[in-house]
Amino acid sequence: MRSITQAVSEKYSDDDEDTSGSGFILFVPRSSPRKRLPSTLILDHCEIDSVGDEQSLSSMCHEVNELDLAHNQISKWTEINKLISCLPKLSFLNLSYNALGSVNVNAPESSYPSLKKLVLNRVGIQWSDLVPYLILIPNLEELHLSFNQIEISVEQEDNGKAISEVFPKITTLHFDGNRVENRDHLLWLSLKFPSLTSLVLCDCPLWTLRWNSPAARKAQGTSMSGSSFASSSGSADSSSMASCSGDGKTSPCCVPFLDHDCSENLKENFDESSMFPHLRSISLNNSMFDCWEEIGQLRIWPSLAELRMQSCPLFRKLTEHERRELTIARLPNLRRLNGGGDISAKEREEAERNFLRRFHDCEVKPARYHELLEIHGHVAPFAEVKLAPPKVANVWVRFGEQRWNEKNLSLYMTMKELREKFSFTVGLPASKLRLWHIDIHPMLMRFPAKRLYSYNLKDGDEILIDEKLC
Repeated sequence: MRSITQAVSEKYSDDDEDTSGSGFILFVPRSSPRKRLPSTLILDHCEIDSVGDEQSLSSMCHEVNELDLAHNQISKWTEINKLISCLPKLSFLNLSYNALGSVNVNAPESSYPSLKKLVLNRVGIQWSDLVPYLILIPNLEELHLSFNQIEISVEQEDNGKAISEVFPKITTLHFDGNRVENRDHLLWLSLKFPSLTSLVLCDCPLWTLRWNSPAARKAQGTSMSGSSFASSSGSADSSSMASCSGDGKTSPCCVPFLDHDCSENLKENFDESSMFPHLRSISLNNSMFDCWEEIGQLRIWPSLAELRMQSCPLFRKLTEHERRELTIARLPNLRRLNGGGDISAKEREEAERNFLRRFHDCEVKPARYHELLEIHGHVAPFAEVKLAPPKVANVWVRFGEQRWNEKNLSLYMTMKELREKFSFTVGLPASKLRLWHIDIHPMLMRFPAKRLYSYNLKDGDEILIDEKLC
């Protein structure tokens, strides 16, 4: 183990190498020593467990503004307090993968106005223990708290003082792998971080943007089980009615409704359209959505323009093209989907028109269908074009003076098989027969392995059989 002071000295020291064991000594002019350390220090995987000499660290790193200490052995928050106090210009600090935990977390004695980006992925801290630190970082703009198994307790907001702890300067929050599950948890995040412009919630068990409990959704599905909406799912089973079929079609859970199950604990009469008022980008990869109406709720957030969402249960039965098309059609506010360039006007129009075609014959149509009908009017379905060749044909066969109609002749038969078939009819060996396809002009059918549809054989055509002379 080593201290930060030792790690900095070892990595950034300009001391000359020891040449005492060398047979020759070459004298060269001494280069000027490093006057100052770089402003960015990378000290990950250095087995650091403490700060060390605070006076030396403060002297060496006085001008440092970015420090990466990921994957080290720091386990005491008192060391973090010392560290930040020694670096008055520090604006970025990465402490990921240090086993800090939530034990013996002591609030710092002074504020840290220079710190703007803090990364605490997989450090094992809980929200209530982190709050004293965030309060003393007044200018923090970007916070990473991924994979700490943080559980959001809405009830705690009623019983404690945490409801007053708001962090309006934070605009970017990475909250991957934590216990964000439902609408109340999102509301909690929106109240805590009212200025968010970017939110990352990948690998969270988020299953709904509309409900605050599984029981509420189950009750809604049960109330619909005996209604006319049941026809859209084709089953009265309440379990099947609680989710979409995954093909973009509707089921009872997708029918718009007025939900009075909103939590009154956080804020009475909270207008959901004011949730995340400044949010421009959200990542929801590996979430648990299984209903298209959940996706439609993203329209409520007024500034949202960029969405990343892949690998959720709703998409399992859809191709990549169908997933993209249905998402674009349902979210008119979206400007970018899963990275890449902006959604073009042409792509959006095609997605919306295909959405109308998809739901044209559905008995229960989503609300978005009627909106798009006002924009594009009636959109005719695509003409059904059969590209596969026909399987059978009725053709005439002529051999000398004989002529007969061969009905339902398989066009997947090879010419060799057809020649063998006719050999029994005319009483000659197959090797002695030649077949001609008579359409506009006679054409010798010369390739034994070629299937009949390859000769463009169709109803009413004629096959002429003649005998080889040699």
